[in-house]
Amino acid sequence: MKIKKFRAVDSQQAMRQIRAEVGPDASILTCYQVPEGIEFVVAVDAPSLQQLPSAAVDVSAPARQKIDSAKVAGPDADMNTLRQELGSMRALLESHMQRLVPREGDAVRIAGMAMDSLSQQGFSEQLQQRLKALLPEQAQEQDWQLALDASLADLDIEALPDCGVVALIGTPGAGKTQLLTTLAIRALAQGQRRRLHLISIDNQRFGAREQLLALGRALNTSVSFAVDAVALREQLAEIPGDTLVLIDTAGVDHHDQAGLQALSATLAFAGVDMRILVLAADRQHSIQQQTLAAFTTLDIAGLIVTWGDSLCLPGELASWLLQAQQTWFGSSVSRDATRAWMPANKDALIEHTLQGLEFPAPLPASAALKVPVGEAVSRWRWNTRSMPA
Repeated sequence: MKIKKFRAVDSQQAMRQIRAEVGPDASILTCYQVPEGIEFVVAVDAPSLQQLPSAAVDVSAPARQKIDSAKVAGPDADMNTLRQELGSMRALLESHMQRLVPREGDAVRIAGMAMDSLSQQGFSEQLQQRLKALLPEQAQEQDWQLALDASLADLDIEALPDCGVVALIGTPGAGKTQLLTTLAIRALAQGQRRRLHLISIDNQRFGAREQLLALGRALNTSVSFAVDAVALREQLAEIPGDTLVLIDTAGVDHHDQAGLQALSATLAFAGVDMRILVLAADRQHSIQQQTLAAFTTLDIAGLIVTWGDSLCLPGELASWLLQAQQTWFGSSVSRDATRAWMPANKDALIEHTLQGLEFPAPLPASAALKVPVGEAVSRWRWNTRSMPA
């Protein structure tokens, strides 16, 4: 017996091809739905019962009675055969239409796909458990928003102050100077030009002074430099209390215990209590954990995450902020300083997470056909004579 496949736009055209090439006695083994339409697997030259040796044909007594009764019945037997063939055709068409018409279970299956993809979308195990407990089976985008809002309820969120002294601390390359530019632009956009002052105590990085001077000229705001803790304390004493002072510090590696202690002593002597850790999102998770543990000894008020645009998975930022257990003051999500700032807002974080999700919400039934779902192969065996031309 030989096997041959036929493809066509619909089953009617496929049957015409089979009859034309194989004949009316071809046995159809399998029917698949394919992107081009439908595919039939046909058995060519299949032996009939008459061609088989008598030893291979085991006909039981009930079967012999049925055959004998069919011979006697005559027209009634033909009518029963026709009914059976029509029933087979109906079952085939219903099965085929069920594949084309979305069913209620499709939305549930797609919801399951979305739930299974949580780990692949960067959500931590803690956040996965919360979302799975809150999301219904047929969740829509609004359900996802409510679930994320409830899952992030214990996230400590606080806005940056409009006045006072804020020191940005962190490791080299964390983006402190870029963040200083972003925060300065944000303050100017809020009308704080006369109440904004920038200070740099970074005496190690080459070109740090020139970079801050250029920023001050571009933004038309005051800048100053402090070579040590005494100079910083004197400068802060001369600045009015309603001014927002942003301090750019030198980067300190999280392994440099002496450098961390020196930075802590400098800020403490100058009376700077608001110390915000600037943490780069493009670092490895283990490095982020070590950095957070090292800078926690400096009595940080919270953290700001930079380079948020480097995160590949949408659930990473929300998951990490939840695990950090630190006050979140905001994030920098773009390399463009003019539109990089995302304030510490749960709604903004949820929107940022949903925008990058591969499955932001299970699709409704009307859109289920757009999702490739693996089909179980259904098998039939019937003759081409039972199909209409």
